[in-house]
Amino acid sequence: MATPYQPLFRETPKQNPIISCKILTFVITFVVALFSVVFLVAPYQFELEHSKISSLPAPQLCESAQDSQLCLSYVSELVSNGIVTSDSHGVAVLQKFLVKYVHHMNSAIPVVHKIRNQINDISQKGALADCLELLDLSIDLVTDSIAALGKTRSHLAHANAQVWLSGVLTNHVTCLDGLDSLSNTASTGTILEELISRAKTALAILASVTTDPNEEVFRPLLGKIPWVSSSDRKLLESSAKDIKANAVVAQDGSGDYQTLTEAVAAAPDKSKNRYVIYVKKGTYKENVEVTKKKMNLMIVGDGMNSTIITGSLNVVDGSTTFRSATLGKSSVYQTTYSFFLIWSN
Repeated sequence: MATPYQPLFRETPKQNPIISCKILTFVITFVVALFSVVFLVAPYQFELEHSKISSLPAPQLCESAQDSQLCLSYVSELVSNGIVTSDSHGVAVLQKFLVKYVHHMNSAIPVVHKIRNQINDISQKGALADCLELLDLSIDLVTDSIAALGKTRSHLAHANAQVWLSGVLTNHVTCLDGLDSLSNTASTGTILEELISRAKTALAILASVTTDPNEEVFRPLLGKIPWVSSSDRKLLESSAKDIKANAVVAQDGSGDYQTLTEAVAAAPDKSKNRYVIYVKKGTYKENVEVTKKKMNLMIVGDGMNSTIITGSLNVVDGSTTFRSATLGKSSVYQTTYSFFLIWSN
């Protein structure tokens, strides 16, 4: 037992000052060596990645990007993961980037689903439902762009890809706009900002990709539009009474359907032939949505002041802006004439 004059704990034995000095010297040397390695290797790694990007046949890939550094970082991901090589040309780099872009959108869908299932607010659920549909449509558009760029270097393929990718960017911004006024959607907003950056990068890379120099640039004003068939051209030039419709809509019951919504729903999905719906004179109070499965659909009426479709959805009443269209086409597939709306006199 310790006496009142003895310390409660044993005194720490004094260390040899020479040993302490050696340990301190070793620690300092190790730290200096570690930092030297970091500062020597990091620039080398950066130069290596930069040289890989510069060695690509299209080193100007990100010249027109709004944020060139971010664009280069995305391209660097492809290089570091071995997805593209120094032999990859600009179109190949863009295609690989778009494939990865689709993967990011597919990964975002279950996250948005989960957030939507965790909230009860109707407005928030509606906005997130819009986002899910827009993501689905965007995946289709990017996939179409990949296919178009893989087939040919024509001006038409390049122009189509530009239109589709611009549509994807619009879809993301539309989704983000719908979430701006809502709470508890911060994580979704972060995901969308990432997708918006990738959409902008895709358009920037596309702008740097050259098309076939031997191809004559299509000038619509000098002739007929090549992607409109002769049969479709005849339909466009005909009046409603001269068109043989597949379905007739009439409020008085004299047609096949009394509402346009019913007629659109009954139209065949993914039709390879033109399907014509004739809407007789009258005022139709309905909101009609033509889904992406309704392809090659044409709607004609009796005239601008005779066949009237009017809806009343608006944000004040709880609808999102995206859902408030009186007559809306959710997607245009492959050809820009998948859907016609003509009011004939």
